[in-house]
Amino acid sequence: MKIGNIELNGIVILAPMAGITNVAYREFMKPFGVSLSFTEMISDCGLIYDNKETYSYLQTSLQDRPVGIQVFGGKKSTIIQAIQIIENTNTQYDFIDLNLGCPVPKVTKTGAGSAWLKRPQELFEMVKSVVEISRKPVTVKIRIGWDENSLNYEEIVQGLQEAGVAAITIHPRTRTQFYSGKARYELIKDIKSKMKIPLIISGDIFTLEDAIDAKEMTNADFIMVARGALGNPKLVQQINCYYQTGKKIPNATLEEQINYLWIYANKLVKLKGEITAIKELRGIAPHFLKGYPNLKYYRLKISTQMTSLSNLKDILTEITEKLL
Repeated sequence: MKIGNIELNGIVILAPMAGITNVAYREFMKPFGVSLSFTEMISDCGLIYDNKETYSYLQTSLQDRPVGIQVFGGKKSTIIQAIQIIENTNTQYDFIDLNLGCPVPKVTKTGAGSAWLKRPQELFEMVKSVVEISRKPVTVKIRIGWDENSLNYEEIVQGLQEAGVAAITIHPRTRTQFYSGKARYELIKDIKSKMKIPLIISGDIFTLEDAIDAKEMTNADFIMVARGALGNPKLVQQINCYYQTGKKIPNATLEEQINYLWIYANKLVKLKGEITAIKELRGIAPHFLKGYPNLKYYRLKISTQMTSLSNLKDILTEITEKLL
């Protein structure tokens, strides 16, 4: 399957996640079969006002390609200006992705993210202009509407297609749902039949069975994984393997998970330095140890007491010696 002019070698796409999908995480996830990944969402105004942290989100590598740069903003003029800035940097990337789904108030109050769904005509005009000026194909991510009284995803999908986007990701929740309740794939079960471009589905993909059910219901072209693969990278491999061979491979063993965590931790330290990386790992590392018996103490120890990479190594060694 292609998105735009880019061939993707797999069905699984890695979702953009704030605070997580930096270049270290994307490189770590790539060998599991990620066919396309995205940067953390990047503020158009952050680029315009030369914010150092915002610019750091633009970092890519040869290992994580193809990759999309995800941009958010509340005005056509600033989004276009941001894309022009990106094009004038040395950033190597394959897509521009517009975030039209973020539900967070600090984003929506500026008219960005899912707030665009409340003003379709302005949205279509903005996207058409972005498609015209971008040197790379443009993809978008949306929700099914702002609230229960405005489930306008069919109108939005049609208008975005006409505006020239290369693919659409749909997260089947409203903005007012945030991440509560269940992703409502039954609502979008017929949308693919009305699309001439690839459909990517996103939301509540925590297991292979979740992916199978969602794809069967929607006939989507690609499956996007987000929180479900955080600390469970083998999920990507399980989904790809099933759709390539029909085989269901087992979940990762605890031994595998410990190895995955160590690889990721080292990549993050290399990218951000030990002090910053360890702070971030306190929140992320425990996910690698979820679902395995007798590990509550170690998850808590990592999240509250870990102070260095060697400290993490000691904890993982203790788990190995006592539980494996």
